[in-house]
Amino acid sequence: MLELDNARDHSALGLSDEQLIDMYRKMLLARKLDERVWALNRQGRVPFVVSVAGHEGTQVGAAFALDPQRDWSLPYYRDVAFNLAMGVSAKDLFLAVFAKASDPANAGRQMPNHWSEPDLNIFSASSVIATQFPHACGVAHRLQATGSDGVVMVSSGEGATSEGDFHEAMNFAALHKLPVVFLIQNNLYAISTPEREEVAGAVAERAGGYGMPGVEVDGNDILSVYGVMAAAVQRARAGDGPTLIEAKTYRYYAHTSDDDDKVYRTAEEVELWRRKDPILVLKQYLVESRLLGEDLETEVEREVTDEVARALKEADAAPEAVDWESNVYAAPIVPDEAALDPEPEPAGETMNMITAINKTLHEVMAEYDETAIFGEDVADPKGGVFKATMGLTDAFGPDRSFNMPLAEALIIGVGVGIGAAGGRPIAEIQFADFIHPAFDQIVSEVARLHYRTNGRWKLPMVIRTPYGGGIHGALYHSQSIEAFYAHVPGLKVVVPSTPADTKGLLWSAVEDPDPVMILEPKKLYRLAQGPVPDGPHRVPIGKAALRRTGDDLTIIAYGTMAHFAVEASDKLRKEGIEAGVLDLRSLRPLDWPSIERAVRRNGKVLIVHEDNKFGGFGAEIAAQIAEKSLDWLDAPVRRYCSPEVPAFPYAATLEEQVFPSVDGIIEQARALAAY
Repeated sequence: MLELDNARDHSALGLSDEQLIDMYRKMLLARKLDERVWALNRQGRVPFVVSVAGHEGTQVGAAFALDPQRDWSLPYYRDVAFNLAMGVSAKDLFLAVFAKASDPANAGRQMPNHWSEPDLNIFSASSVIATQFPHACGVAHRLQATGSDGVVMVSSGEGATSEGDFHEAMNFAALHKLPVVFLIQNNLYAISTPEREEVAGAVAERAGGYGMPGVEVDGNDILSVYGVMAAAVQRARAGDGPTLIEAKTYRYYAHTSDDDDKVYRTAEEVELWRRKDPILVLKQYLVESRLLGEDLETEVEREVTDEVARALKEADAAPEAVDWESNVYAAPIVPDEAALDPEPEPAGETMNMITAINKTLHEVMAEYDETAIFGEDVADPKGGVFKATMGLTDAFGPDRSFNMPLAEALIIGVGVGIGAAGGRPIAEIQFADFIHPAFDQIVSEVARLHYRTNGRWKLPMVIRTPYGGGIHGALYHSQSIEAFYAHVPGLKVVVPSTPADTKGLLWSAVEDPDPVMILEPKKLYRLAQGPVPDGPHRVPIGKAALRRTGDDLTIIAYGTMAHFAVEASDKLRKEGIEAGVLDLRSLRPLDWPSIERAVRRNGKVLIVHEDNKFGGFGAEIAAQIAEKSLDWLDAPVRRYCSPEVPAFPYAATLEEQVFPSVDGIIEQARALAAY
């Protein structure tokens, strides 16, 4: 536990009289803003309120220990007073409450209290509980790796400490002695669930399990909070690692305006805590210290009241939000030219796909100092279970190529933070089958960051993962996940089928300002051989490749099935059936012009993918063809996929029956050509 001396003496804590008065002003401003927003809610003018009343001492005390010019903060939804103390204006808070177009946090795209201010190093928050903890670790890792002495504060209520993201982040921060301060504002209730039903033991005691200091502090005593926070910040800045602070406090009103707190707590309990009001506690100290006379108290009250009124008037008059569609992507790609001719084979050394990946990672990391690759077993000497990352740690050091704990949500969440702090993260998920714990981070955070902040934050992140079957990987090493993620606006999803395209798509993904998921077909890691250009080589994201032309039908595929389709096309040609092959390469964005041209050329389409048919990505292609090019079809669109089983069985005899094959493609193509 951290020790704190002279907590009741602001001078001993290094605070000037002027700073103490400013603390009082910020706390009073937060309280009056809170009262005004509740009044607006009762008037029916704003639909949603998250109250700060009762938390002001914890939040302002914590904020005053930070330097917004070099430190970062990841506040949670109740942190109104914290944001005011860090420099967010009262007007900005009202703009968010009214969901106005000029709301700097998210331009009306999120509910109020989803903080975001790049100019103050306040990272964007979502509604999902605890996802911010891995982000904080990512920011801190980037600061540490670049030699910055910045510190990261991440905040939440005690309810969030039950989430896995919290524990994964605590573990990672302690492992790397990251400059993170975990501030838990324990107000005794997670909405209606009391602390005794949600937290085993004490929150602060959990720090010991991760080998870091933990301290419990009276969250209503701003000087105690400031003292503990300042000590934790100093400790982090000196390179001594993270600290967990549990501030005991209380919220005076319901969880939000949609909550009825009268059903789960008593008026007597609320009144008891009101007697410990953090504003009254500080006011009493100021009076006893002869720092707050009647005249100054009246002046501060008038200033704060005027500021609230002025901010409300200006925000109320601001333009309404009308733009719902911009900034889904930082670099939107809308393909407008169809692939007319088969792509020529590139010149270069012949290699397999896994070698191409390794060489490309060496090249892009040499080109971009801000790149970092991380995941399970990626560091040397192992260099990845498939050897894709071999030699990177030796070449670029442990800050840029490092192992992660077996915690997929943490891997992606740390990548978010690294990207926010100016890095280019390349996160590896060892097998696509194990990406599901990170689904929330990918869908709620990675994909939505640029949109929800109206373009103020970018995330140039690459997520690499081996996927697919055909290697006797069975149910948990053979899954196809593309339909899940191609569904999500904000992500770009690509699937290579040749070593050259693997290199070209990886280069393009690293340079893209948007998050890109690269699904690498495990079946092709060593099966696919081909020439790979030397040096930088880029394949445009959103551009399909015409591998073969044919007037009888077109096979549309990607990944392993595109590789198989080329082989099938060559065999079909010997039978007199001309089957074109369109390798999508990019699933999101989808190259519709090339699909449409293929439909118009021969009027017959066979869609092939190794995922099961129902709800698979091929259904989207078929739907778009039916919607946009129905008149050009000479036969119903066919799909050849794996059957409706959870994944590929382990036994070779079973996998062979389930996994789509070259012979299966040929059989389906013959039937379609004869239609």
